[in-house]
Amino acid sequence: MKVAFLGLGRMGVRMAHHILAAGHELAVWNRTPGRAGELTARGASEAADPAAAVRGADACVLMLFDPASAADVLAAVIPAAPPGLLVINCTTVGPAAAREQGSVALAAGLRYLDAPVIGTIGPAEAGTLRVLVGAADADLAAARGILETFGDPGRIDHVGPVGAASALKTVFNLGLAEATAAAAEVLRYGTELGVDRSLLLSELAAGPLGFIVEYKRAMLESGDYSTPAFTVAGLAKDVRLATESVAGRLPIAEATLALTAAATRAGHAEHDFAALAAADVPDPA
Repeated sequence: MKVAFLGLGRMGVRMAHHILAAGHELAVWNRTPGRAGELTARGASEAADPAAAVRGADACVLMLFDPASAADVLAAVIPAAPPGLLVINCTTVGPAAAREQGSVALAAGLRYLDAPVIGTIGPAEAGTLRVLVGAADADLAAARGILETFGDPGRIDHVGPVGAASALKTVFNLGLAEATAAAAEVLRYGTELGVDRSLLLSELAAGPLGFIVEYKRAMLESGDYSTPAFTVAGLAKDVRLATESVAGRLPIAEATLALTAAATRAGHAEHDFAALAAADVPDPA
């Protein structure tokens, strides 16, 4: 199968390696040049632009940052896409944008999967990401061979039509963000009371916030957030998608956004999202 992979960030480059290792012909493109070296050394071709990447392709994977970047790249893909091109959008775009981009692709005679992934760099490296899929049955069947290169075959979950997967992804990431914000606040509270940090982390790990504390314990103990699995900026973007996806307010999400803004002002935008608990993050304005 000839596959175009568009977006070689921390996640995308790892996912693309798995597609290439599975024996597919691979063309890659990234907005910022210089990230395709390892892939081209292994046989991938680097395209000058998205249109060049998809010419003659059977499938196209999008792994970009946000709804706007995904929409821009999709707009560049459509004029050059072969009829029936299978577009697999793994970008976290939110439900409304997923439905809109799906409609644009379908109107252009393409097939479209809303396919955000759950997991960070470790699972991307291992090829064991969970893939949420919103698509027609036939389109998922056509794409499954590609999805199983970077996703755990037992965790490719068909959750409904286009838009359903992006809705569920925002639910998951909002829970992750709010749990992180809660852990950050409790840690600061305990620290201000003079409780030993190691004791604090052990207590939190055994309680309701245990998952997130154990997941990020090494960073929380060391205070070094400089090697991100998922950045503060990425988390903020996904929380913002959640707040924009419903008519009513999400007060805890809004407070979490204020905390991500404080972390960004403190210089942590490109650090791991566990930096919400950094000692130098000021109180949100």
